[in-house]
Amino acid sequence: MSQPVQQHPFFQHDKFLLATFSSNCSGGMTVSRLPDRWQATMENNIQLAKLLDDAGIDFMLPIARWIGYGGETDFHGTVLETMTWAATILAHTRRITAFATMHTVANHPVVLAKQIATLSEASGGRIGLNIVAGWNKPEYDALGLTLPDDHETRYGYAQEWFDFVRKLWTSEQPFDWKGKYWNTTRSYGWPHPVSAPPIVNAAGSGQGRDFATSNVDFLFTPAIDLARSRDEIA
Repeated sequence: MSQPVQQHPFFQHDKFLLATFSSNCSGGMTVSRLPDRWQATMENNIQLAKLLDDAGIDFMLPIARWIGYGGETDFHGTVLETMTWAATILAHTRRITAFATMHTVANHPVVLAKQIATLSEASGGRIGLNIVAGWNKPEYDALGLTLPDDHETRYGYAQEWFDFVRKLWTSEQPFDWKGKYWNTTRSYGWPHPVSAPPIVNAAGSGQGRDFATSNVDFLFTPAIDLARSRDEIA
């Protein structure tokens, strides 16, 4: 029912990885009124992905957004949903890895685990997961959801969410999940991913960095937070 989990190409060699970020969002990473600013159409993303694939770039990482920042251009107001974006990128490339950036609160673990496993099989393992535990309150308001004020609750929820996902990816038998946030009967996730998907998390708080260092392969964090961490250690 499940295939042996192989090692993702990221981890087969000790090398520096190169990637692009936020091409699924209008404006990319540049807040600008310039008329030729990045347009986050699927056509533009496919063209970019093919160029990156041919150049040997390692991966593309999208940002999960539900509303923009307002203003004259509504920066990030136009955005391609990341799971379907990743599926499209993978269908048009041969080597590059595409990540899906997913909010824990908006995506059920059983559904998410199945989506990632399906894309893993379809692409030969070229799918990764970027976990978002929650930070942008206006987006939660737009979804009709409550963003907890404290990081402990956000990352406690994210921890159970990811523990559930990992068990779905690795368990050989159906299981009951009895936790604080989910209670299920005979859950399972076949097929398993063909290789363990690389996991990313962006964190700035102490709780976020603790979650990242305990669970993920790559941590994105502002340089100022790294400097603060060094000072605290010293």
